[in-house]
Amino acid sequence: MQNLRTALRRPPTLPIRFVLLSQPRTGSSLLNTSLRQHPDIHMEREILNHGQQHDLPQEGDQRLRSALTRTDVQAVGCNLHAFQPDRQWKGWSRWESAWQALADDPAIRVIHLQRLDVLAQLASWKMASLLNRWGNQTDIVERPTLRIDPEEYRWFRDWNQAVYHGRLSHLRQHRILPVTYEALRDDWDLTIQRVQQFLEVKPLPLKQMATRNETRPLETVIENWSQLPHLS
Repeated sequence: MQNLRTALRRPPTLPIRFVLLSQPRTGSSLLNTSLRQHPDIHMEREILNHGQQHDLPQEGDQRLRSALTRTDVQAVGCNLHAFQPDRQWKGWSRWESAWQALADDPAIRVIHLQRLDVLAQLASWKMASLLNRWGNQTDIVERPTLRIDPEEYRWFRDWNQAVYHGRLSHLRQHRILPVTYEALRDDWDLTIQRVQQFLEVKPLPLKQMATRNETRPLETVIENWSQLPHLS
């Protein structure tokens, strides 16, 4: 009887809290929606995207903490794009404190998702802007081509690297799992198992809950592709 009383007084195991640190067009929607299939994982979408609706506090630090408060699951997380909050949005300064709250809490784990082929990332971003379709595009049969100015590519590559570096520089005390878009694409089963192990949930055979929008070779999507690969 005494052991039973002791067990009842013992606080429940707290869930693993985590953030998915990514950038647009890196596979974050795929990973987010796929992880949400797991019965032991709760995950919010981009909590610093002012274009999405969340029932969360308006101050950034409270917003992050509130997104990670669920205790009825084994892992609770949210998605943060490294460039968010968007500086072009008038209320961005109120949400910037979410990053300080993350930096101040090294118990929060970080899945660092990036796309190694930055040119493909930029092309995907520009295509989504051109089509005004940021989600599923598989119903679009006649897909356009596009041109990318070499200077635009240089700027995007350097900016993309800088925002990642800036965020990660404040997270040196955190447990970080690096994941790439290419690994999700080419070795889904092994990669999604690694993610689940990192979150300390039972590994399940999760389905890919999003499909690739672009299946054409990159050199056929970018009209001036031959002018770009030599950039260093």
